Amino acid sequence: MKVILLDGGAVGVVAEGVDIELEAERLGGVVIDAADYVEPPYVPTLQELSGIEKSWRDTEMPIAQHNVTAIEYGEGDIPGTAQQWQKYWLALRKWTADNPDFPDSSKRPVAPT
Repeated sequence: MKVILLDGGAVGVVAEGVDIELEAERLGGVVIDAADYVEPPYVPTLQELSGIEKSWRDTEMPIAQHNVTAIEYGEGDIPGTAQQWQKYWLALRKWTADNPDFPDSSKRPVAPT
């Protein structure tokens, strides 16, 4: 089966009896075999990425706060220092839309190790 691949990745078919080559030219697309079509990867919206990052931050903030308290009370199995966890918590607090790197998950604040 032949389909028309349009600019931007959309794919179209034509009704029986319609010249697919002429229709592709009219629409500014190219004719390809449907078996050769690979759907482009999904690209999340800025709103979706922001929601993911807000959710991640909301999960991390209480962990950071808990670790500060646990270290101050003598818990020895937590990596890092209380001060490092405090700095991490403050960085998380600033991980909002006002941050120029937000919502790039590769630029997230990094927890103490």
